[in-house]
Amino acid sequence: MNDAPAQELQPPMGGLKPPVRPRDAASLILLRGSGATLEVLVGRRPLSARFMPGVYVFPGGAIDPPDRRSWMVETATQALAPRLARAARAAIRETWEEVGVLIGRPAEAVPTADLGATAEGGIEDAYRRHGLAAALDLLTYVGRAITPSHSTRRFNTRFFLGEGECIYGEPMSSRELEDVRWHPIGTGDLEDGLRDVTRFMLARAVAMRSGTAAGEPPLFYWGKNARRIGICREAARVP
Repeated sequence: MNDAPAQELQPPMGGLKPPVRPRDAASLILLRGSGATLEVLVGRRPLSARFMPGVYVFPGGAIDPPDRRSWMVETATQALAPRLARAARAAIRETWEEVGVLIGRPAEAVPTADLGATAEGGIEDAYRRHGLAAALDLLTYVGRAITPSHSTRRFNTRFFLGEGECIYGEPMSSRELEDVRWHPIGTGDLEDGLRDVTRFMLARAVAMRSGTAAGEPPLFYWGKNARRIGICREAARVP
C-alpha cells in the first residue's frame, strides 16, 4: 500500500482541525480452493508502516494518476464502470508490486486497449514479458470502505475479488508486506487477527464466490459512535 500523505482540508474558522480527506485506493481479495481447503492471499504490514502496522491485509494501495487511463495490455475494460476500472488497475498493479503476482489470461498476441490507452509502464512491461493480458473481467467488485474520520491517515478503498487460479507467479514477501502466503479460511487463526473491515470484506467475497451473497455492493464506514453498512452505487456503468 502506498504510504504517501493523504490530503488535508483547509482549517475552518476557529482553528479546529478538519478531518483528513480520504485518498482513493483499491485492494484485491484472491481466493483459491473450496470448503476446508479455502485460502486467501494476504500479507502482514511491517511494524514500521505508518498505516495499520503489524496487521494482515490484502494486497492493495492508493490509486495513482496512471491507473486512471487504459493500459495497452488491458482487455475487457467495459466489464467495469469507469470509476471501478481505475480502481481495478490500481489493485492489479499494487498486487504485482507487493506480492509479485499478476492476474490475467494468456494473450495470443500483444493485446490492444481502447482508444486513448497509455504507453507501457512497469506493470505493462511485466504483462508483456509473461505473454499475458490484464483482463478486467476476471475481477468482481466486492464493496467499498472508508477509514474513520478521526484517523490521521484515511483511504476510500474499493475491494475486488479474483480467483487464485488466474494468477501468474509465486507469491512473495516485499518491503510493504511480510509473511505473504495463502492462509486457510475458517480455522479462526487468520480471522481473529484481521481488522473488522478486512473480516467483513473477506466474508462478503467468500459469499459472492459461493453464490450466497445478497444485496447490492456494501459501503462500510464509521458513524459517530459505531460502524455502519450502507449501499455502494459505484457498480453502475456510467461515466
